[in-house]
Amino acid sequence: MNTKKILLLLFMIGLLFTASCKQEDTRTGENSRMKVIATIFPLYDFARNVGGDKITVTMLLPPASDAHHYELKPDDIMRIGKTDIFLFTSFEMENWARKVIDAVADKTNMLAVETGQGASFLPLPEHHEHHSENRSGLKESVTHQAGKRDPHIWLDFDNAQKMIDNITKAFIRKDPKNSVFYEQNARDYKLRLIDLDKKYREQLSNCRTRTILHAGHWAFAYPASRYRLQYLAAYNMSADAEPSPQQILVLIEKVKGQKLPYIYYEDLAAPRLAETIASETGAGLLKLSNGQDVSKKDIQSGVSFISLMARNLENLKKGMQCP
Repeated sequence: MNTKKILLLLFMIGLLFTASCKQEDTRTGENSRMKVIATIFPLYDFARNVGGDKITVTMLLPPASDAHHYELKPDDIMRIGKTDIFLFTSFEMENWARKVIDAVADKTNMLAVETGQGASFLPLPEHHEHHSENRSGLKESVTHQAGKRDPHIWLDFDNAQKMIDNITKAFIRKDPKNSVFYEQNARDYKLRLIDLDKKYREQLSNCRTRTILHAGHWAFAYPASRYRLQYLAAYNMSADAEPSPQQILVLIEKVKGQKLPYIYYEDLAAPRLAETIASETGAGLLKLSNGQDVSKKDIQSGVSFISLMARNLENLKKGMQCP
């Protein structure tokens, strides 16, 4: 978007916000609920669990969108400007969030919340050195880093709890009269995360193999680190660049050498590379959800972050042959 278009957009936003202020102040009934926009599914699901019937929450990005490279539309900025709370993960995940905040900060009472503030980040590797002799795949990968941070923080359930806390604080700040309601919902949800974390620790503690070979982009370092698993991925953060034939051969040799019965691919990613490796090795295929790439059909069927993570646990147990 060039400078002239941005200036024109900001001018139009200012006019429309001014015209709509009185309408926003006279909301009644269902319209009196606090309006929340979340960028991606984990935040959307966290918000609806904490907010319950006190909020109306919508997801900004359409299902199957790439949050890293999402291209903002003028309508997106308008919608966010009219909301009460805008939830985003971090500037590592949605670096375009700065544009939204700058565009509406002085024109509305919208509260922008970086839900990942205070979370523990892993470094983001620049290269995955699959050919290295180092057997600790995760440690090997994080050694070759670009100085940036891995944005998939919600896949560490301690981080997810911190995100819940940040969302809860924002809801209370905007709607203090319902603070007890939000706090209780947050406590209940965090207990579910704690229980899920316990199941992961116990059920992944004694497996035949401890390797997650993922024929997709770098997304599952957090659970690998948390539960002391070896994580190997075919791509860096973006799957735009295809791995080289040499990298594919190395992955095939990893599967054969470690006699891995399964390899993993992401829910909405085309499993072409996974199928190639499987055909060369005889390994089976299993899905892993990164919690973010959720289909419209899944959302309509009532899928939740916790149900996705529970499904991941079952597939990890199967793939690593856990008792």
